Amino acid sequence: MFKNRFTEILGVRHPIQCGTMMFISSAEFVAACANAGIFSCLASAMFPGEKKLSDEIKKIRKLTDKPFGVNISLFPGLLPMPVEICLEILAGEGVGILETAGNNPAPHRQLIKDYKFLHVHKCARLRDALKAEALGVDLVALVGTECGGHPSMEDVTSLVLVPEASSRLKIPLIAGGGFCDGKTLVAGLALGAEGILMGTRFLNTVEAPIHPAHKEKFVQAQETDTVVIQRSIGSATRVLKNPWAEKILEMEKKGATLEELLPFIGGRKAAPAWVDGNEEAVFACGQVVGRTKETLSIKELVDNIMTEAEEVRKRIQTL
Repeated sequence: MFKNRFTEILGVRHPIQCGTMMFISSAEFVAACANAGIFSCLASAMFPGEKKLSDEIKKIRKLTDKPFGVNISLFPGLLPMPVEICLEILAGEGVGILETAGNNPAPHRQLIKDYKFLHVHKCARLRDALKAEALGVDLVALVGTECGGHPSMEDVTSLVLVPEASSRLKIPLIAGGGFCDGKTLVAGLALGAEGILMGTRFLNTVEAPIHPAHKEKFVQAQETDTVVIQRSIGSATRVLKNPWAEKILEMEKKGATLEELLPFIGGRKAAPAWVDGNEEAVFACGQVVGRTKETLSIKELVDNIMTEAEEVRKRIQTL
């Protein structure tokens, strides 16, 4: 058993968070994570309108009695309703744990505090993690350049970022970027994190609501099969390497404007593509896609991670 501030504060069995993934983190997926003993969050941006979001939260509670959170994305234009309305809905539904990501949570901190949410903030730069701590955030997740989705433009790896952050932060640190199994869990804890953030590995689970063809591509992918797009517009995004992503890179190389890129990078194409198997979209995933070799249930995956972590701990103790 691995018990620390992460497991105690969040009330979960294992020091693992499944990263919040747009189009993936639905009620069924979040409940499966909770029942496996790990922390995860509902992606509120997927459920516009008070009724849809409230109904999805209620659905989670029918599927699990374990702790879970709700993510509010602070990326401009991504949330379908004002942050204040989202917070009001979560408070009304009795949600206790809030995750924010994508921008500075400072404008919302007072309201978050008033509603008494336990606040987890995800970021990709050390200075943003330190700022979050100064704002009163309870836990901070920090991701290295290996991560899927949005790393920082600074390209700092987890191996460098995590130990530096853990030496400067007083609040619990959740480390993301490159974590996918028991070996990397123990490594993250050794670097000073109190939990690890895994997203890409959970894409290839039975419960992930994506097309089997994509899951098979994840199994076949190598660690070199991701690319970082959108650097030219200051919004670096690591995605699976495919013809669509390579087309975007070529457009950026030729100096394409944001307006020219939007039809290719917009989430509207990715949402149905995850489900129908269409490859004409970008699919956020991290470099650990190259270490995904099979499709398991979330419980099987978590059990395997924790078994391997215990084996690693015992091996290290013999040194």
